[in-house]
Amino acid sequence: MKNKKLNKLQSDDLYSRSVYALTGLILILASVLCILEYKTFDNSNIIITSSLSNIEDEIIVELKEVSPPKPKQAIEPIQKPDHVKVVDDKKQIPVAVVPQKVDSIFENVPDLFIADPEPVIEQIFEVVEQNPQFVGGMLKLYEYLGKHIQYPEMAKENGIQGKVFVQFVICKNGKIESAKIVKGVHSSINNEALKVVKSMPNWVPGKQRGVPVKTRFTLPIKFKIS
Repeated sequence: MKNKKLNKLQSDDLYSRSVYALTGLILILASVLCILEYKTFDNSNIIITSSLSNIEDEIIVELKEVSPPKPKQAIEPIQKPDHVKVVDDKKQIPVAVVPQKVDSIFENVPDLFIADPEPVIEQIFEVVEQNPQFVGGMLKLYEYLGKHIQYPEMAKENGIQGKVFVQFVICKNGKIESAKIVKGVHSSINNEALKVVKSMPNWVPGKQRGVPVKTRFTLPIKFKIS
């Protein structure tokens, strides 16, 4: 145990000595370098110059006294005259003379651009408050048809019979117009029924709210061989 402690102490002592020796060597080398780099300077020939040393050679610029600008004169407002004279130029302006009778200019112009009035389409009623009727009633109507209808001979010979429906318009004055066959049997019978209806006297017109109006009426006429 003692030998180990002794060896440890010797090794520590040797390490310390080597460190001190290296440190001293570094210091010696640093001192030598400082001595070698040291230089002396002669200050006798050094001259300090500045912008003020050669002041005599500087270019001197004289500043002239600048007079202040003259104030602008105030512009006097234009005074309006109390009285303005108006020049009468009526004599210089030509006046167009318009004729008193303008209509006379268009007297001989043809009426080419005058549009014709649109025709008024009068309403035809299908149902009215008061129905139109033949003068004297339905009995007088059957009597009239019986007297004036002539059974076509061709229809008799061929046994053609049936009911023909004739539709027509009764005007405000009772006149019959626009008669046509809406359902027929044969051309001979149809033509006879249409001829008799067109030849009927005026009817009593239908009325709506007490006023005569155009009314459409359909009349069935039966043709039968007895």
